[in-house]
Amino acid sequence: MSEQPELRRDPITGRWVLIAPARARRPIALTGHAPHARTNGERFPCPFCAGQEADTPDEVFAYREAGSQPNGPGWSLRIVPNMYPAVQVEPAEFVAISAVSVLESAPAVGYAEVLIDCPQHIDNPTQLSNQQFRDVFRAYRERMQALAADSRLAHVAVFKNVGAEAGASLGHSHSQLISTPIVPELLRKELTGAEEYHRRRGHCVYCNMLERELADGVRVVARSEHFVALTAFAPRFAYELWVLPVGHQPRYEAISDGEALELAVLLKRVLRSLDDCQHLPAYNWFLHTTPLREGEPPYYHWHLELTPRTSRPAGFEWGFGCHITTIAPEVAAEQLRAALPPS
Repeated sequence: MSEQPELRRDPITGRWVLIAPARARRPIALTGHAPHARTNGERFPCPFCAGQEADTPDEVFAYREAGSQPNGPGWSLRIVPNMYPAVQVEPAEFVAISAVSVLESAPAVGYAEVLIDCPQHIDNPTQLSNQQFRDVFRAYRERMQALAADSRLAHVAVFKNVGAEAGASLGHSHSQLISTPIVPELLRKELTGAEEYHRRRGHCVYCNMLERELADGVRVVARSEHFVALTAFAPRFAYELWVLPVGHQPRYEAISDGEALELAVLLKRVLRSLDDCQHLPAYNWFLHTTPLREGEPPYYHWHLELTPRTSRPAGFEWGFGCHITTIAPEVAAEQLRAALPPS
């Protein structure tokens, strides 16, 4: 690949990024400049381990052995309210955001929940069995469907933080769900960009992008029957990955149990490859899907985005919203493919 810097534009949001390989050679004198790899120095057992159920609020959802009692042993996955929530169920009556003042505000109504992946103290999602990993994706679906019954809510944000560098406060593998009465800005930009593309071209931008990516193959990391993992064309971080259904699917909640297992197996392989290539980086993944009350639009396509903390955003990123990466996604995909474990 050329070392000539290149500007790339995300085809959905219009976000620009800079790919500048030569910056990887810049001298760095400050200690502690690099993002930290994952470490697990926490106490064991932690509040999420089996036997510590009293350390969390009462579960709102669980996969359990037949005959086992809620909030006790016998579970394989639990969802509990977050003890330190970013949003709260009360007040019961939703107050609309004021459109009168230039300074708009409203009570942060919603549910903040923690999905505990497994009873064992596992800190790397790749150590989950295929069935445990599948159940994570099944539980995302079940809980999103349940939260949709609350008419005050517009969106459920599902995400996982792995490692302190990515914002995790506990190592035990877990995800979070935060439901809100508003659709977050980044997702709204995706929806707007996808709708505009569909209006102009008459096609789903994600489907067109996938057709191009699968034909070209240079950014394809792994493929299964129904899913594909790609390095992002316009990455915010080196080795940024997107996982998408190959067919047009606007809502994640439509995923079947069989597809959840297929997705789990594919993502485990890709994560093992990422761990190998980048020496256990911290990362976030987040699920982007159609908001709760916006039907099944022909222009939007659910997907999972995974951002490894391979660099730290600085002035250009924070001040101007334009990320700089030093590794082209084509190079990252080649390295990840070479490190993939057997299917």
